[in-house]
Amino acid sequence: MKIKTKDLDDRQVELTIDVTDEQLQGAMRSAARRLSSRTKIPGFRPGKVPYDVIIRRFGEEAVFEEALDDLGQSVYRQALEETELEPYAPGRLEEVVSKEPLVLRYTVPQSPTIELGEYRDQRLPYEPPDVSDETLEEAMEEIRQGQALIESVDRAAQMGDVIVLDIQAQLHEPPEGINPTLVSEKDISLLISEEAEWPFPEFSQHLVGLTTEDEKDISHTFPKDHPNEDLREQVADFHVVSKEVKSRFVPPWSDDLARAVGDFKDLLDLRVNVRKQLEAQANQSAESEFAKSVIASTVEAAEVSYPPVLLEEELDGMMKDFSRRLESQHLSLEDYLKIEKKTEEELRTEFESQAHERLKQGLVLGRVVEVEDLQVNADEVKAEIDRLVAPFGENADKIRKNFEHPLGQRRVSLDLLTEKAIQRLVSIAKGEAPSPQEADQETIDPSQENDQDKEQE
Repeated sequence: MKIKTKDLDDRQVELTIDVTDEQLQGAMRSAARRLSSRTKIPGFRPGKVPYDVIIRRFGEEAVFEEALDDLGQSVYRQALEETELEPYAPGRLEEVVSKEPLVLRYTVPQSPTIELGEYRDQRLPYEPPDVSDETLEEAMEEIRQGQALIESVDRAAQMGDVIVLDIQAQLHEPPEGINPTLVSEKDISLLISEEAEWPFPEFSQHLVGLTTEDEKDISHTFPKDHPNEDLREQVADFHVVSKEVKSRFVPPWSDDLARAVGDFKDLLDLRVNVRKQLEAQANQSAESEFAKSVIASTVEAAEVSYPPVLLEEELDGMMKDFSRRLESQHLSLEDYLKIEKKTEEELRTEFESQAHERLKQGLVLGRVVEVEDLQVNADEVKAEIDRLVAPFGENADKIRKNFEHPLGQRRVSLDLLTEKAIQRLVSIAKGEAPSPQEADQETIDPSQENDQDKEQE
């Protein structure tokens, strides 16, 4: 058996195998025996049909196709052993180059290569966020508005009131495939406000003056730059029925109102607490954005090459995730594609760029884990599982079972390692990371240090 290898540009090796006639004939006869055992031929017992009879019955091409599967796998394994190639993923038979002699061509995926840039020299500016007095006042006002006192009134609706409505809206000439019913709501409460934008800006102004049991027809033409393309320049007829008008009184700030909001001593205590929450949110948001910038910079500086099979696997995962999200909205992938007038292959193509970025980022962060020698221990994995199942309350133990098998624990470990890689990169970018030597010391388990001390003694 002759074997030729050729390195391809995309982390694959082309493997061309010249199969010997002896190997082919042996595979053909084995295939014929399998066919004879599955076929009833008059005058012969199953599995005992002569080779030439099977050839006449099925044809040489059919026997060859039956033989190719086992033969292909056999010669592929033998070729890997002889060439000492270590596939990163299963290889693929690309082509039967010729049948006489039999020549098979395979592609063998190789492990990806990740060359990190000088990521330890990376420094990015970071300024802790500041919560302005204006932001605090806006948050306080939102809380105050939430304490509004609402009561039914027997008068015409005014700005600032809450009105309970039945709303029906129909499009005059909807685009093909679009439901003409734009809105169908009963007993919906709306705040009559100049800032309100649903179902369209200025809708609230049409409600001023309505009393209980009043009805009104409203026509609206959506602008040509409307975010929803299907509504651009569409005319819609709204019919509203007023069910109830409610006044809305927002009390001024006082210590009593602050205590009504929650467990606060007075208004000052509430303001201090709100500021702390805003600062925590601002810090979390700033840290998240900073981490994204650091990751993007690290990935951009890295040189990554991977076999196409990894991109296909990433796309498969994205398609499954997308399908699950659709199902949570009671929509199948098939129906979604019909609505969008796309094929599944077109959707995969749309995801391809994002899949490449996700794959590259994952490979780079994985390489950071290796270079920085980051590790997680069993206690960290257990703590993370506890955190993940906690929100499920009484069902926590059922959810925990998903993490009890090795695959589940491995996923948690990988997530923790990825997070550690991100935090290490963030620390480096802030100039706060330990040196490589100090980092090595950090990864030594305390029990290992004790063992080392005992050995020295």
